Amino acid sequence: MVHSGDNGKWIMEEENQVILTIGTFLVALVGALFAWGRLGSLLSRPRWQKENYRGRVIVGVSGVFVVLIEVLVIGNLYWGFSGALYGAHALAALILVLAFGLLGWIDDTRAEKTGGGLQGHLETAISDGTFSTGMLKLVGGILVSFGAVIIADVGDGLVGLARSAAIVALGANLLNLLDRAPARSSKVALLWFLTLLVLTAALGDSYSVVHLIWASGVVGASVGLVPSELMERHMQGDTGANATGAVLGFSTVLVGSSVAEWIALGVLAVLNLASERTSFSQVIAENATLDRLDRLGAQHRKK
Repeated sequence: MVHSGDNGKWIMEEENQVILTIGTFLVALVGALFAWGRLGSLLSRPRWQKENYRGRVIVGVSGVFVVLIEVLVIGNLYWGFSGALYGAHALAALILVLAFGLLGWIDDTRAEKTGGGLQGHLETAISDGTFSTGMLKLVGGILVSFGAVIIADVGDGLVGLARSAAIVALGANLLNLLDRAPARSSKVALLWFLTLLVLTAALGDSYSVVHLIWASGVVGASVGLVPSELMERHMQGDTGANATGAVLGFSTVLVGSSVAEWIALGVLAVLNLASERTSFSQVIAENATLDRLDRLGAQHRKK
């Protein structure tokens, strides 16, 4: 059921919000399964292939399906439920998935050999005077994040705006940093999404859960690519990881209070900074529980 709120928006009952959000996740998941099965061969071109962690050459840009499915999800959701969704939020999510997907695609297909992380890109820019694709992704991601939160009107003052934009940008970068083993970033994205869904359903107001609708599309599509990714048919690359992380960060901003946003920003900042000095793969490998979860479903990575 729906009813009209004070601001004129049609408010869905919380139960229906959960059903719609989970339903969107499942539709996107099935869509990604179908997309890879039917269209994956179109990506099997030398310039779109990479060596994975075992040196096997596979498709390296399957994340393009995450971007395309999210675009379809946003369009169909707003067309079908425009009375209950904010157009500014839909536009911001669309900009994020397209821009971060494009920046990731450029880095996937045109990346130069540079040092890893932010420090590596900065050192390359300073020493060689070159603006790497990684630096383009970082600078472009920050600008796009600011633009999206301004359009969505979710930042409370300059501090709130900067905090929200930072969560979006750091969320995109975190999933990119985790994308070093089959389906690792998708598993983290699913955990992030489920955490938001459970906490929002339990603690949020009557209109909170529907804000997760944008994240349900990218996460569902990312998870839909997991089975074939675990079989080492492809990897989503920066194209998929960046887009998924950015929209998850945006959804975190939409459902979180200012306190929750500061906590999210602190966690994301610490993890991003830690990656400059510590290998996530090494940390995972040295922790039995994390290692077991990381290897779950990946037959080639069994000990």
